[in-house]
Amino acid sequence: MCAVCDGKSADEFLAGVVDDIDRVGWAVVAVEDERGRHVHSYTVGLTRHHGHPELILGGGEFETAFHVLDALAAAVQAGRRFRAGETAAAGRLGRECVLLPVAEPSPLVLAQAIYGRVPALEVCLRSVLVDGERPDRRDAQDDHDD
Repeated sequence: MCAVCDGKSADEFLAGVVDDIDRVGWAVVAVEDERGRHVHSYTVGLTRHHGHPELILGGGEFETAFHVLDALAAAVQAGRRFRAGETAAAGRLGRECVLLPVAEPSPLVLAQAIYGRVPALEVCLRSVLVDGERPDRRDAQDDHDD
């Protein structure tokens, strides 16, 4: 799945992403770890072309992340505006998501390389939330309650 690992140069990969953005209005970029496992995926182009924060979804399978982000981006293109704390259904998948604020958008490397610092919302699938919060955020908050 890694385009650069499959022989594309960084310039060819970037050109493909820019082409997708120009053609569709956004692109979905996946980030893998050194073993080829999906780390996170995010949109590129929503801020520039639709005045909307980029969307990032961590973990899980790339195919699920792609379909969820693509469905939400299509909703943005159609005029929908998502805000932190909002719940949304991701298109035909029927996956319920909660959108959370992203304080530091540094994982959106390609979006920032193209457009500079961009705002972002994290898309969290309802199935990974515990009592309405991401488990890693909940643990971090519990650590600070002392």
